Amino acid sequence: MNFDPTEDQALLKAAVERFVSDSYGTDLTARRAARLAETGFSATHWARLAATGVLALPVSAAHGGLGAGRVELMLAMEALGRGLIAEPVLEAAIAAALLDAAGTPAQQADVLAPLIAGDRLVALAHAERDARHNLAHVGATARAVGADVLIDGTKIAVLAGGAADTLIVSAQTADGIGFWLAPAAAPGVDRRRYRLADGSVAAEITLRQVTVAADARLAGGVAKLWPVVAMARLAAAAEMLGIMTLLFDTTLAYVKTRTQFGQPLGAFQVIQHRMTDAYVLVEQARSQVFRAALAPDADFARAAAGAKAYVAEAALAVAHTAVQLHGGMGVTDELVIGHGLKRIRVLALTFGDANAAIDDYRQAA
Repeated sequence: MNFDPTEDQALLKAAVERFVSDSYGTDLTARRAARLAETGFSATHWARLAATGVLALPVSAAHGGLGAGRVELMLAMEALGRGLIAEPVLEAAIAAALLDAAGTPAQQADVLAPLIAGDRLVALAHAERDARHNLAHVGATARAVGADVLIDGTKIAVLAGGAADTLIVSAQTADGIGFWLAPAAAPGVDRRRYRLADGSVAAEITLRQVTVAADARLAGGVAKLWPVVAMARLAAAAEMLGIMTLLFDTTLAYVKTRTQFGQPLGAFQVIQHRMTDAYVLVEQARSQVFRAALAPDADFARAAAGAKAYVAEAALAVAHTAVQLHGGMGVTDELVIGHGLKRIRVLALTFGDANAAIDDYRQAA
């Protein structure tokens, strides 16, 4: 099988790598500055990402996007992961894909277009405390009152929710689960911002009789979410692949130059074995991501769940090896190792942990 990218795919990957090189350089200075911002990312970098077209990747050409396929998404996310960028590309992609699939023409013009242009940040507010990793469980409610809808409920771990301008809120109705667009600053919205392990700004959002227009509802129900979950799992796995590759390469360079007992660490057989094991995990993870990206449409959701489950555990194992071989400084803010480990931990829990993903993989068999 030929895994070489096409000319267009290679150009996309090169554009993303150029963004990473120009915006983040070779040290952590730019990343630290971006994470210290109130939003948890750089507005300048966000605008540059929009200009490269990255935010438009999961959106169909009919709705103003690039209409990219899964391979293009994989290549872009791997490159962004290797660059350890701070911007919420995956989080925005989730909202963009849902709006692309279920938004009305008016919603796509008013919300989706500004999102892919980098002028607005939209976050999906779906997870709830009682649901654990059951994405089909929604306790928030929406009820019609005249020409409006009142939404009540609490959403947790809203990724990029701390900086979002607009929320896509899931709620239970008499006819099943629906999704509504709601301004993040609407009356009745109580947003508690907090930092995740990787420094990004998430939020717990409580909605108390938040009033939205009836036409703020997205078309379709919870069935529209499942293809988005599959896309997000592939994107998260690809980003983790990029990060674990970065951590492996950084650690390999370190053990070749760091001396102990008069010789490089890499000269010790036990270190060679640890690095060999890490290399195998990286390449197996790469194979899982490729398999998911190239899977037939009918098997994509299952393949993406399997890839997410495997890569999450493999990436954590490689990150832990990198930390151990660097010693105590591996978890500090001074080295890329600690930053990578923390980002992997967040990605590993996106749309469920490894166990939740593997449960979906088994059930789809």
